[in-house]
Amino acid sequence: MARPAKAIAATSGHFTKAEIEKRKKQEEKLKGAANKVRPSKYLNDAQKKIFKYIVSEMESSGILCNLDVFVLDAVSIALENKIYIETMINEDKELLRDRQLMAAKEKYTQEFLRYMNELSLSPQSRAKLGNLNIQASQAEEDPLLKVLSGGKG
Repeated sequence: MARPAKAIAATSGHFTKAEIEKRKKQEEKLKGAANKVRPSKYLNDAQKKIFKYIVSEMESSGILCNLDVFVLDAVSIALENKIYIETMINEDKELLRDRQLMAAKEKYTQEFLRYMNELSLSPQSRAKLGNLNIQASQAEEDPLLKVLSGGKG
């Protein structure tokens, strides 16, 4: 199975400056607005709280857009259901023997992890994005790189 493409900001491959700019412009066009990142009405109160928490923590990254609402809804549902099951198990350890409950727990855990990856929320994704941001800012500040890329030193 082919690996999914990543946003240019999350890619560590070697691209020319022109390729990076072209990809950034294309991604911005496809990204759309970020003025309606709100939980859907069908979410319950706990799911809406999770949704709002994730959005508030990710606002500074600037990577969310209106189309991410569907993924944020799904991760909120998966996490709330996982928390509910974990709470049940903590109250009654005999439930660890319940195959259906444990299968549901595994299903919601896997969904949660997949959505976390989609939103670049895993520790590895955040570290990689942070490292790429540092490299980009260092490249902008390096006078030699500016001269080599055709700018003035």
